[in-house]
Amino acid sequence: MAIVEMKRMSLLAPKQDEKALLHAIQRLRCIHIMPADESGGFEREAAPQELSDLENRIARVNWAVKKLAKFDTTKAPMFGGKPSISTDDAKQLLNQKQSILLHTVEVLEVLEREQNENRGVIARLEAAKEQLLPWVDFGVPIREVKNTRNTVASLATVQKSKVDALLSSGELSPLCSIEIISYVRDLANVYVVMHRSVIDEVQAQLKEMGYSSVTLNQVEGTVQQKIAELDAELSAMALRQEAIEKETAGYVTDLSDLKSLYECLTSEREKLVASQDFLGSASTFYLSGWAPAEVTDKIEKRLTKVSPSICMEFVDPQDDEEPPVLLHNGKVVTPYETVVSGFSLPTYRGLDPTAAMTPFFANFMGMMISDAGYGILLVVFVPLIIKFMKPSPGAKHIMWLLFGGGIATIIWGALYNTWFGFSPWPTVFDAVGDSIPVMAVCIALGAVHLFAGLGVAAYMNIKRGKPGSAIADQLSWFMVIVGLALMLVMPEIGKWVAIAGVAIILVTSGREKSNNPFKRLISGLGSLYGITSWVSDLLSYMRLFGMGLATGVIGMVINQLVGMVFAGGIIGKVLGSLLFVGGHLFNMGINVLGAYVHSCRLQYIEFFGKFYEDGGKPFRPLASTNRYCYIEDVVKPS
Repeated sequence: MAIVEMKRMSLLAPKQDEKALLHAIQRLRCIHIMPADESGGFEREAAPQELSDLENRIARVNWAVKKLAKFDTTKAPMFGGKPSISTDDAKQLLNQKQSILLHTVEVLEVLEREQNENRGVIARLEAAKEQLLPWVDFGVPIREVKNTRNTVASLATVQKSKVDALLSSGELSPLCSIEIISYVRDLANVYVVMHRSVIDEVQAQLKEMGYSSVTLNQVEGTVQQKIAELDAELSAMALRQEAIEKETAGYVTDLSDLKSLYECLTSEREKLVASQDFLGSASTFYLSGWAPAEVTDKIEKRLTKVSPSICMEFVDPQDDEEPPVLLHNGKVVTPYETVVSGFSLPTYRGLDPTAAMTPFFANFMGMMISDAGYGILLVVFVPLIIKFMKPSPGAKHIMWLLFGGGIATIIWGALYNTWFGFSPWPTVFDAVGDSIPVMAVCIALGAVHLFAGLGVAAYMNIKRGKPGSAIADQLSWFMVIVGLALMLVMPEIGKWVAIAGVAIILVTSGREKSNNPFKRLISGLGSLYGITSWVSDLLSYMRLFGMGLATGVIGMVINQLVGMVFAGGIIGKVLGSLLFVGGHLFNMGINVLGAYVHSCRLQYIEFFGKFYEDGGKPFRPLASTNRYCYIEDVVKPS
């Protein structure tokens, strides 16, 4: 259990060495920069002028990366593994290749603009074609649809039902002709020609039909000819769009370099943003931050080598300061830090529960997965996945956590005598046939887990010089619970142990709030009500039994189904084999996920609830970014 000791770092250095020192600090990856307090004639440094330009370049490069990613056929690693580049390659990208790659981005931007303009043109052409399609069967050139000395001609839309009724009724003047060109939903597209002598009569009839004039000024010849012209233009635009797409795809070879350039530029941005937390004068700048105590000598040597005239100081944090939190555990325990950080980091002066939690977390997973065959698969395949698929650091921690759960699953699966849903020999722990012993083990392990939480809380009190609090708040409850349990086998001893624990609770509860014995007694009686929460907490561990039982029963059902399918001859055996593999992989997958979630729940609520002090701020050192790749050749704290 280790929270890394932090030192408050102060650094005063010549202004001319600021960029070199920032680069060195970023490579060290072990200095958490904080905004410095304005004092001593120093002022906050203004935002660097190049920051705005850098932000613009980053945005453009990132856009290009996303644009080209659509054409990238390279298979991405399943678990998010990322490539790496060296710092020498990073320098070469910034100093030599950046202008070439930015030219590529510019070309892609030009192509994108043209493509967007073409989309606008295509939309207009399609709209024009959509407008003309109802008139495609009108064979008269549009320019010939015009009034003469004796006639009036127009294209229009009218209501379908009314024009049909008018034409069938014979009430239309013989000096008027209405030709229906097409129907569109409840409207009719018509060509109307009338003699001027009947214009008033016909217009009244047309008005009743919802007459609306249609103008097709953009058409020179017939509508069919115009549509053919529009189709030709649309085809040409489609070909150009396809050519642009192919030209864009041709730059996919630059995708890897663009990703690396993005990391280089964002790493440069991180330095510029960090510099805004500095204080400065005309010739010097001042930096404040946090660094792990174990690497202060390394930091001092490295930065002094960069700028020999710097002045550096490392001091212990003040009582009112809350340094950032960095967890440090051994190789076996480190993967389980993801469980702690997934909840909330402990306070700097609190305690890292990872080591105390690890054996319980692994065993709880093992009890809930509960099939030794599944445990064997986890133990065999997890290291292979890590070796060949190169997952990201976060995913790798989860993988090793599952590996630990797999080892525990083999042990508990063997005790439960469950191997891929089969039970080859008799066992004491039979969750299906005789569940009482299994339930008892779950409750017993839960009690140990809860007592471990009390033990950690007592350790924290003793470490802080409060042994009385350890007796009053932890030992008392230990005596009450153990005493009640002993009453089942040794009633006389258990009774007095429980009474002694109750007495301590009654006497010591509320001691920090009041010296009035009566008030403290009332507070103690209220505290004793907490026994109900202990019962609730212990019953929570029945989920270990429930999840394990579900895994075994589902596995047995899968095997029964496979047995039925196997009876169908050769085809049945093939299908049965597929069902066996697929069914057990599914059962393993859902139960591994459930075991992880419920194991976390037991830690967060039952275990952490006994002692945990959360709310720590994570240690975030100035470092290179790693969205697309890692920049190597950095010095990490040991």
